[in-house]
Parts: sequence; structure tokens; C-alpha cells
Amino acid sequence: MSEMIERVAKAIYEEDDPWHKAWPWPDLNEKQGTADAYRRIAAAAIKAMREPTFPMVKAMFNTKDDGGGSLHERKWQSAIDAALVGEVG
Repeated sequence: MSEMIERVAKAIYEEDDPWHKAWPWPDLNEKQGTADAYRRIAAAAIKAMREPTFPMVKAMFNTKDDGGGSLHERKWQSAIDAALVGEVG
């Protein structure tokens, strides 16, 4: 299992279960399902993002190199931000 799938699965679980602090990842409340179920959901969500939308591509092209940090990381983050809001900020 990849680190990203694990990270996304945990985020989905914590958003889905208001009691996630009582049953921290990956020792889940059995009523909510298993960690593997959340990993499958996470993998499906990540696969759905494989083909970027136009706003995501536009955000990557509009990200400028300001000399700080990794330009590739900022482009990736800009694309994900565009996916979350559905537009380029």
C-alpha cells in the first residue's frame, strides 16, 4: 500500500467517523468498516484524479517559479487546490 493511499484513507475515515479519536487509525470501530475498506475507497478516489481537469492543468501552468521551495510541489498543490474548488484561484 502506498503512503498516499494510506494518507487519503485515514483522512476519509476521520471525516467519516466523528468518533475517530476514540478509535484512532487503523484500529477502527468495526461498525465503520475496516482500514482495508477505507484504503480501497482512497485508491478509487486517487484513480479518479488521474486525469486532470482543465482548471487543474491551468493552475499548474499558472504557477510561477518564485525561487522558494520546489516548483513541482507548488504546481501539484495548485492543481489539487483547483480540483477542490473547481476553479483556478
